[in-house]
Amino acid sequence: MSATNDVPVLKNRTFLILWGGQIVSMLGDALFSLALMWWVVSETGSGVAVSFVALATSVPRLVLAPIVGVYVDRVDKRRMMLFADTLLGVITLGMTILFWRGHFSLPLIIGAAAILGAASSLDGPAYEATIPTVVGKSQLVRANSLMQTANSVIGLLAPALSGVVIAFAGVGVAILANSISFFIAALSLLLIRLPVQLRVVKQRSFGRDLKEGAKFILGHSLLFPMLLYAALINLCLAPISVSMPLLVTGVLRGGPQLLGLFGSFQSGGVLVASLLLSAKPALLAATGKVMILSLIALGLFTVVIARANTAPHLLLGGAAVGFVLVVANVASRTIWQREVPEELRGRAFTARDAVSGALRPMGQAMAGPLVDSVGPVWLIAGAGVLCAVGGLLGLGVRSIIAYPEKTKRVSATM
Repeated sequence: MSATNDVPVLKNRTFLILWGGQIVSMLGDALFSLALMWWVVSETGSGVAVSFVALATSVPRLVLAPIVGVYVDRVDKRRMMLFADTLLGVITLGMTILFWRGHFSLPLIIGAAAILGAASSLDGPAYEATIPTVVGKSQLVRANSLMQTANSVIGLLAPALSGVVIAFAGVGVAILANSISFFIAALSLLLIRLPVQLRVVKQRSFGRDLKEGAKFILGHSLLFPMLLYAALINLCLAPISVSMPLLVTGVLRGGPQLLGLFGSFQSGGVLVASLLLSAKPALLAATGKVMILSLIALGLFTVVIARANTAPHLLLGGAAVGFVLVVANVASRTIWQREVPEELRGRAFTARDAVSGALRPMGQAMAGPLVDSVGPVWLIAGAGVLCAVGGLLGLGVRSIIAYPEKTKRVSATM
């Protein structure tokens, strides 16, 4: 192991540079996404067009996940991230030029979104697979909490910042800012050296590597139930994003300001939880139990949101949901990072994201007819009840609830 592992994360130069580059890239992404959606809505006035752009970004990630996972475990992760960030910077720079020359169109955006989604599928898994070795297992809770803190701060600042950029400089500048952010992230990677073991390549057949990753997860007494669990929770909670605007406008008689405030309060809850866990990582000592209890609380607070009859009631519920959601996410991510061997992280993390993420669009698709049938209050409340029941069922999964005290791993034969 590298000595880097023993250094606290805030004194770990490699982690700070890697994290800083990702923060800049995430901020650029947020500005870009909001600017792109603004252009699509203002030019087409079509919700279907927005959906096509969102699908064009997400579908390549799901399709490429198994392939990417294998190559994340085979190649130098630093070079993979460097290639991905550079490619993303070039693509968005090309989009900027086309926009300023008046060649922007919906088909072009959908095509570019698909390419961007494919390229970004290389960066995320390589980044997450790198973190456990850069910081070491003892620092994972604090590192994951810091990453969640950055996400929440960006979630709070990006909408307002994007609005200012679009209003005063235009959509083209927002796209250019994203391109610059990718190049900054790429340059930051040139300033660090990753531990040697991250660059060890084990060349075997693609099919064997893919099978090995699947066999490891399916045979793991902790990670396999967690994978199914995450997929179920995502399916249950997916309808909320579709139903929330209807709850705000139809039930509470609010407008876009209240919906925006709800997002800000939720991000505020995320920020508070992230800072708390960063300062007190020992709060996640009983990692599995904390994750399960957080999911139960997530379901109950979702019911609170559904039953909100005033704006303050809704906003406080949003803050509570953001808080417990981060606790559950940090706990889950920490378990995966601790339990998956370094040589399997790419395959394991991409499989996790693909399985859990694939059910989210299914839940959102089901939400349309359901919300028209039962209304947003009952749909959101039902989603919360299902999440809470799922959490209660998790109390019976011994491998999760006892983690890390009594973890039993049934690993695949290597």
